[in-house]
Amino acid sequence: MTNQALLHMLQNSSLHTLLLLTAKVLSRTGFGEVQILDRRETRQKSRFGGHELMCESSFGSLPLKVIVKVINDGVRVRMLDELAGAVIRTKADLGIIVSPRHVTATARKLQPHYQAARVNIIDGAELVDQLQRLGIAVRPSGEPDYSFFGAMEEVGRRVNAFMRLEAI
Repeated sequence: MTNQALLHMLQNSSLHTLLLLTAKVLSRTGFGEVQILDRRETRQKSRFGGHELMCESSFGSLPLKVIVKVINDGVRVRMLDELAGAVIRTKADLGIIVSPRHVTATARKLQPHYQAARVNIIDGAELVDQLQRLGIAVRPSGEPDYSFFGAMEEVGRRVNAFMRLEAI
């Protein structure tokens, strides 16, 4: 039941909250420095063409770049196409699409075709598992930390208001 409650909280979160949670999961799982780029609201376009987060790290002396697209919708083939194009265009080593929702049957079936662009999917169930395993946005009992989500939404509103005011 707690998995469903956390999944429900994620699905009802703003894009800004999903970006912050995803960034925290990525940084804690070893993706290096995670940068939130300029898209923080669903209706905005990404200036970087298909991704909102960029992770930079190194493997030994080799630099690594991972781009991440965060959506609050089901993962569709069109979104995989956009991310594959962004991976190729930015010369990233890997692309990840993160959604608190499901992956359509067609997208799941065609995902192996995106191996050349190294596009991976984190769906709602996997995101919930990662958050619980890392102890992010959950109470020790395993249920969602509702006050945490409320605070994240409030911070998101304030950041977006500031950015509109400053025309960033």
